[in-house]
Amino acid sequence: MSDEVTQGWFDARVVTGAHPASLLPPTDLDAIAAHLDRFALSGALVSAMASWLHDPIGGNAEASAVAHALADRGVLACWTAVPATPGELDSLTALVDRAVDDGVAAFRIHPATHGFSPALLEELYAALQANGLPLCVDAADITWPDLATIATRYPDLPIVVGAVGYRKLRELWAALAANTNLYVDLVDFAAHQAVEWLAGQNLADRLVFATGLGVRDPGEGVVRLAWSGLDDATVRRIGAETGGRLFRRTAGARS
Repeated sequence: MSDEVTQGWFDARVVTGAHPASLLPPTDLDAIAAHLDRFALSGALVSAMASWLHDPIGGNAEASAVAHALADRGVLACWTAVPATPGELDSLTALVDRAVDDGVAAFRIHPATHGFSPALLEELYAALQANGLPLCVDAADITWPDLATIATRYPDLPIVVGAVGYRKLRELWAALAANTNLYVDLVDFAAHQAVEWLAGQNLADRLVFATGLGVRDPGEGVVRLAWSGLDDATVRRIGAETGGRLFRRTAGARS
């Protein structure tokens, strides 16, 4: 496989910040820049550890700070949303408006981690769909029925489910077959030849390259795609094109 095939990929999952249980150094600006250099990436989608574990709305500023500082490297921000609650967030529609003005490329939700029902975010889904912003969520943070409900109710909303693991392929297959707006990223996508299997089912365009830098060893996702049994054109499409098509088309729309 030539360098042309493995260079210029877009990493759809990077988390900036420090995990409290990790012995690794924080994934800061310099670490993300080094990550782009190490794997010759064309860009990345960055969310904040603080938004996941500490301060969902306040942590969004950290993601945007990284994105603005590395904008010339193709780095984009992914903000986190929670239900509107007095003292924390007044309006989900206003939050999406601020995100669009800031050049944010996507939103991430953590319903299980943050302790709310996904049904409380209908206002968010509508605003994201209206603005063409994708929604990202890890499989552990949402049930498959809830994911299917959102995907069916908002058919023009791209949804990227991540960290699927290797025991959920039957559930994943049913969800992908039923909802053409559903995608899956390669973070912890560790099933034997699952990437090849989905590509063989004409779903290569629904696979999104991502490493999970900050919460996973980035080499895991890189090797999974680069050493897959797929032809060069399909590897390139998954690594470089799908993520770029999903996230770059919206970033900076009003900025």
